[in-house]
Amino acid sequence: MQQKIPNFLVCGPPKCASTSIYFYLKQHPEIYMSPEKQIRFFSVYYDKGADFYINTYFSGITTEKMAGEATPTYSLLPFVAKRIYDYNPEMKLVFCLRNPVERTFSGYTMRANNGTEHLSFREAITENLKQRETVKFESEKDAADWAADMIRGDRLEETGFRTYLEGSLYATNLRHYLKYFSLSQIKVVFLDNLQKDLHGTLKEIYTFLGVDPNYVIEKTEQKNTYKKSKLKFLEPILGKNKPLSKMLARIMPGGIKKKILDTMYVEGSKKKLTPEDRKFAYEILKNEIDDLEKLLSIDLSHWKLS
Repeated sequence: MQQKIPNFLVCGPPKCASTSIYFYLKQHPEIYMSPEKQIRFFSVYYDKGADFYINTYFSGITTEKMAGEATPTYSLLPFVAKRIYDYNPEMKLVFCLRNPVERTFSGYTMRANNGTEHLSFREAITENLKQRETVKFESEKDAADWAADMIRGDRLEETGFRTYLEGSLYATNLRHYLKYFSLSQIKVVFLDNLQKDLHGTLKEIYTFLGVDPNYVIEKTEQKNTYKKSKLKFLEPILGKNKPLSKMLARIMPGGIKKKILDTMYVEGSKKKLTPEDRKFAYEILKNEIDDLEKLLSIDLSHWKLS
């Protein structure tokens, strides 16, 4: 591989099938995906430098044409776009979007169930709106504050940044990236299409990445099953994607790891988005939907409320 690596990123946003896309792309013989998903280099660990990034996550590349990683929060942090451009101005970027109201609620539900959100949906969104008055995630100070918030261990006591809305501001987020990258470097797919026509949507991504578009993956069942934490006090330490959890996963036998996860989590039923809460969130996000329609020249009437 002669191009700078990685040469593409799955940028998210959160709760929009980035786990599934990572799983699917990893099966393509011409694509190398980082051994771990959500490594957060450009958002949290940027100060460790490019050598750390490449040596830690991309040293296993052999003959693959494309190499990438998937970190969902890249999409919603404006300071990340410039960092990616400075690292590799030829980077290709993949975004997968879903109904923004449902994405917002899904992000809230995840945190409410792992114990890091204590407010109701409307209360949490209202606090998120207040936060947006002063925090734009654009400056280096915002970047430092974000990194510190992501690695601290007291998230049960202090909620920290809320980004339920930021993750759903699709047009705004894409415009931040378009300051640095051309639209030809950006591929937007939709969760509905991924679910209805998996192979057709993957073919679009393969074509965008310049790999064999006719390759058909063998394993197609990959989804995040809904898990509710039974031991919420351990979530900030051993929860998904925590540094200690990742370290233990590398050295721990799979059987033991599974027993620990089975102890911490239990499958549960998802919270339901009420019509009132849907309308509340839609009124905040409806202008973003209109803007995205114009930006991408597409029809998103199925996302709108009459």
